[in-house]
Amino acid sequence: MNHLVSRRRRPWRRLGTWLLVAVLGSVACALGGAGWVFYYPMKPYTPITGLDPAHLSIIALGDQGSGSLRQWAVGRAMETVAERDGRLDLVALLGDNFYGAVLTGVDDVNWQTKFEKVYHGRWLSHVPFYAVLGNHDYLGSQQVELDYARLHSGSGRWQMPASTYTRDFGQVDGRPLLRVVFLDSAGSADDLEGQVQAMEQAFEQPGPAPVWRMVTAHHPLRDVVSQQQDQQLAAALLPTLLRQHVDLYLSGHDHSHQLVLRPGEPAWVISGGGGQRLSAPLHVDTAHDFAASEAGFVKLDLDARHLDLVFYDEQATATARFAWQRDCPWLADGCLRRQDTGTALARNTPLP
Repeated sequence: MNHLVSRRRRPWRRLGTWLLVAVLGSVACALGGAGWVFYYPMKPYTPITGLDPAHLSIIALGDQGSGSLRQWAVGRAMETVAERDGRLDLVALLGDNFYGAVLTGVDDVNWQTKFEKVYHGRWLSHVPFYAVLGNHDYLGSQQVELDYARLHSGSGRWQMPASTYTRDFGQVDGRPLLRVVFLDSAGSADDLEGQVQAMEQAFEQPGPAPVWRMVTAHHPLRDVVSQQQDQQLAAALLPTLLRQHVDLYLSGHDHSHQLVLRPGEPAWVISGGGGQRLSAPLHVDTAHDFAASEAGFVKLDLDARHLDLVFYDEQATATARFAWQRDCPWLADGCLRRQDTGTALARNTPLP
């Protein structure tokens, strides 16, 4: 009898074994499929057309290239905000585009897991990404990033024609709406004079003057902690920034969101919460400044009359909002003023 019972149970045991094999096989296929998706190249992007050139919508963030869940969450939030606002023209990447192992080439899978697949959707898949180099990029990936742009690799969204370059965006009454100088603050200290010359040439070139002037780089010149993050960099760049009446200086490096305002200087905007581990909580010493240790990005919407600057967290929630009227007679300090965003701003120090 025991022998018969044992024989009757064997088919069920075999069935259980096959079910287990089938489940494990499905999991393996799923994982393999996910890996295949990451290696699968992106199709060339098609730019969005029909947008009014008298308006611009820009997202800026730095220190994003970790490949972490936080970076993916920030990417999803960027698409959510662009979809909600119904406008996005470009993304500015503020350096430290790739953490970890050095890029091996333009076919390195990190292009997929830390850029191409992270930023996708109705808007992000169809706008250019203008990048600058950070100190982590200079560990060996900088030439690959330049090659990726030169060869129009991947989706073709990656824009970095040189380590330092200038671009005009938008147009109003025959004038560029915005001129941006993309600086290489992570390069050799011997090249600081080259960065100064790049700014001077950009803002003194013949033709109609831009309505707004902006500089992006990886390293900040001011922050809420030290007030002058890099004295050598500040000594080299600040006189030209003031002489050329630059409105905004956007940077990363500090893994936080900050806005620093000083009389007669540009608005110092830090957006370094793109995906890496965050900075320790920051203490704001003056009512003119804003700081939050949070992941996310900053969004700028501008036309010839005004500029809106909004910090967003990784849930696509606005945590600080500022507005700047172009006809305001002062510079950023006095013109860029805090706007109400509700209870989300309760933990931050308001501007007067």
